[in-house]
Amino acid sequence: MSIRIRKNNLLPWFTDDHRTLPDWYLKSCRKFFDSLKAQAPKAASHKLIQKNLHKPGTRVKNRFNRKI
Repeated sequence: MSIRIRKNNLLPWFTDDHRTLPDWYLKSCRKFFDSLKAQAPKAASHKLIQKNLHKPGTRVKNRFNRKI
């Protein structure tokens, strides 16, 4: 019995045995995970830059002039 796997559905990747999944699905998932790995360094450096912009406890210019 074959199960219908919809495109962009990652649930079978984590729940089913990979030997039972179709080749097109495995290839598509690997491509997706590889694209995430390629984007990871960019996202990490962006977070570091964003983290250093604001330090908690310092006053920032805002409408209510409150500590953030």
